[in-house]
Amino acid sequence: MAWDTLVPGNDIENLKEDRKASKGIEQYRVSAKAIYTKGEYLPMSAITDVRIQRSTYTPSCACGKGIPVFKIRVDYGADKPMVMMIEKEKNAERMISMISQACPDIRIDRTP
Repeated sequence: MAWDTLVPGNDIENLKEDRKASKGIEQYRVSAKAIYTKGEYLPMSAITDVRIQRSTYTPSCACGKGIPVFKIRVDYGADKPMVMMIEKEKNAERMISMISQACPDIRIDRTP
């Protein structure tokens, strides 16, 4: 499978090996170099800001009942940020922890 970067010109060396070494967190994979999702990846070096907040996901035909989730918004200088939905709190915290370890200088905003 070919992986496309969300930030053109910011490719990762040894992408195949990095992807193989990445850790799965629900539907995403995270390594020290990138966040992988649906055939695309976001290099950690491009991340400028991260925000985590509780939210609700309401799938179609759900009779108005929503599923509690955590939304992690990752800004990387594009018009549209990457927004990840994580169902379990421990997985959301693990994702934030891995991002902050890879990018210790970025700001992480925790919105209630």
